Amino acid sequence: MDHLFFTSITVLCLLIRFGGASFSEVQELGFLEEPSSLLTADDSNEPATFRCSARPKNVETYWIRGGHTVTEDTPGVTKLTKHRLSIRILSHSNGSSTHLDNSYQCAARLGDSIMLSSPASAIIAALSHFDQHQEDIHVSVTEGNVAIVPCKLPTSVPTAVSEFLYNGSKIDKSTDRYHLMPSGDLHIASSQVWDSGMYQCIAHNPFLQRRMTAPHKVFLTVNVPAAGERPSFKSVPVKTVSVVTGSNVTLECAADGNPVPDVVWHKEGGHLPKRRCNLMLGNLEIVGVHTKDGGVYVCRASSHLGTISGKTELVILEPPRIITPLEHHVVKHGTEITLDCAVRGNPSPSVKWFHNGKKVHHTSHVVTHDTAITIKKMTKHNDGIYQCFASNSLRTIYSTSHITVLAGNDTRSPGKSVYSDDNEEENEPDSINGASEGAGKKKGGHGRRKKVKGVKLVPPSRPEITRLSDDSVMVHWSVPQNDGLPISFFKVQYRDVSNPHSKWMTVDTDVPPHINSYAVTGLKAGAKYKFHIAAVYTNNDNKNGPNSIRFTLHKDPPKKRPIHGPKIHRVKTESPSAITLFWEYTDMDAVEIDGFYIYYRLTESAGDYLKVAVSGANTRSHTVSHLLPDTSYDIKMQCYNVAGASEFSNIWTKKTMPSPHIVEKKASEKRTVVQTTSPEHGNDFFYIAVGVGLGVAVLVLIGLIALCILRHRQQRRRHVQSLSDHNSNLQQNGHIGNGEYFTTQSRIDITLNPLDSVELSELPKEKYAAIIVTQLSNGHRVNSRDISTDGAIVKAENV
Repeated sequence: MDHLFFTSITVLCLLIRFGGASFSEVQELGFLEEPSSLLTADDSNEPATFRCSARPKNVETYWIRGGHTVTEDTPGVTKLTKHRLSIRILSHSNGSSTHLDNSYQCAARLGDSIMLSSPASAIIAALSHFDQHQEDIHVSVTEGNVAIVPCKLPTSVPTAVSEFLYNGSKIDKSTDRYHLMPSGDLHIASSQVWDSGMYQCIAHNPFLQRRMTAPHKVFLTVNVPAAGERPSFKSVPVKTVSVVTGSNVTLECAADGNPVPDVVWHKEGGHLPKRRCNLMLGNLEIVGVHTKDGGVYVCRASSHLGTISGKTELVILEPPRIITPLEHHVVKHGTEITLDCAVRGNPSPSVKWFHNGKKVHHTSHVVTHDTAITIKKMTKHNDGIYQCFASNSLRTIYSTSHITVLAGNDTRSPGKSVYSDDNEEENEPDSINGASEGAGKKKGGHGRRKKVKGVKLVPPSRPEITRLSDDSVMVHWSVPQNDGLPISFFKVQYRDVSNPHSKWMTVDTDVPPHINSYAVTGLKAGAKYKFHIAAVYTNNDNKNGPNSIRFTLHKDPPKKRPIHGPKIHRVKTESPSAITLFWEYTDMDAVEIDGFYIYYRLTESAGDYLKVAVSGANTRSHTVSHLLPDTSYDIKMQCYNVAGASEFSNIWTKKTMPSPHIVEKKASEKRTVVQTTSPEHGNDFFYIAVGVGLGVAVLVLIGLIALCILRHRQQRRRHVQSLSDHNSNLQQNGHIGNGEYFTTQSRIDITLNPLDSVELSELPKEKYAAIIVTQLSNGHRVNSRDISTDGAIVKAENV
């Protein structure tokens, strides 16, 4: 009997060990950091370095190039470690190198399960020469029209930007009159005779910091208009323009003629994008293009002498997108399974399948379709990780499915497997002060807040975390559109999860409801944190959003941060409280970004900037709201990823519109002046006489009232003197006497959280004044009830 019991226990242990091995392995296997593509100079002495890390701790990582494992003997490899690969780029004899030649993948192995990362490429930056055989170019334009100085930029990685020399003086940025176009041409608004002269184009590669000057020159002649001229194109609209979704695009169309022709655009079989298109010097700019914006756009230039038109087809490029991610499965031995990886994109993505790091081919046992595979009679050999990689010319993405094949005697139920969510955290605070629901009453407090029934409280989203420095991060979140109770302010809470005994910490600052980001400082490098956002509603109730994913504050982050920031090229006033920014961003660092930061403050202030986080690497515009009317703001930007933020962009100054009621008042005053200075009747002198008589009567009445008040005050002063001793005693008790009347003193509750308060008398005058100045300098209205020792919300109430 004992022998039988021991044998049963042994068999059970073996089943658990081997039968469940694959399930437990794939449950934890995953990448913490994947390699990303990068730019490198062809003459750089610094090697290109890729980084990779995976979980769990005992996972094995290695590198793959062209389907083969990279070793220290692989040509170009200078350093090879578990988490880092450094290579020196090997150029071909012609000085070029394709992305595929320098494409690498990281592989993570745990037991028999293998997962591949997205491919990363080392891209060689380069700037070619201008066409050496191009002869000088002569162009002419009628005065008042848009003048075009052409420039065909040479091949460059990343794309070069144009600069110009005009009679020896450099034009390196757009102004009110000079506009450097994406094509490389220079457009001059309302050209004048003095714009005539010699121009020379310069191609600038910002990454390499190299400039190439064109050997040929462009001679511009601006003619004084003499006779009428029919409209003509000085630059014929190009036939096709391609742009990636989310980017901005400019369709160029410049016409000449006398009189200056009117230029209008329309879309064949559709409409121009509402609120996302602008007309500038005859060119059509579309902001944040959508897939539906693709089509043929028609530019028409007309005057009373004639009409001409040109067409440009706008092709929208879309990175691959997996419509439905793969799911994990637990299947029985001998069953059939189909995995579908439906994708979208333009150009149409190609799909490749991998099983445990090896490419899946069509066989009698495995049937491959366009985007799907069907595996017949699943066996233990088919257990493991399946990945579909979708690629087009823009990028490569993948989705992963963990498949566990049960043995015939395994009692587990087949179906979709459920994996624990590492984002869930125990002991989460139930309220702003960190007290849990079961905590009961605090010392000196009032216990748990009573929930109001029938009120809809919509919490903030799961926050995203971005590294700012060795001891600070940026936390940003959102709140979906809803019909719930309005939010008064947000609170940011965080916890050091690397310390099991740590508690949730609450940032003192109350974040206004229209702000969706906050910089948390005073953190420890190397520590692991979780964050969440608590919303405090107008009924003083609060609700926590979900926890962030676990974030490690690396001192030396495994991923490179972007160096070069965006460039603000236009700012538009929308209303008395809103300004829209338009910017450009060229990925000169070949580092993936997650979005942009917008900083703004009053121009006349030296206070801190307010920050707004804008998600999306392809976003190129954003509206900043809740500004003061008729006020000038300084605005600047950064781009960011998880490793940190870039350098700052150029600073742009813009003023909001005046408040409508102020404009209306001024207009009313103007109308009043016009009416009083424009008599309409012949008996004006009669009305003037009546008005003067009434005015004299009013003055006499006012004099009599003033005399009565003066005599009354003299009587009161004598009565007040007799009560002075009584009032002095009342002042000591917190009341102020005023003759026969007494007033109660207001108490100001400064709320750092819903359960704490301090008195206004505890707030130093210097602190009060400093907070007022700081808040005003950040561009927001401040009332006395909104001030606290730490910028918290203040409530005033009578006791």
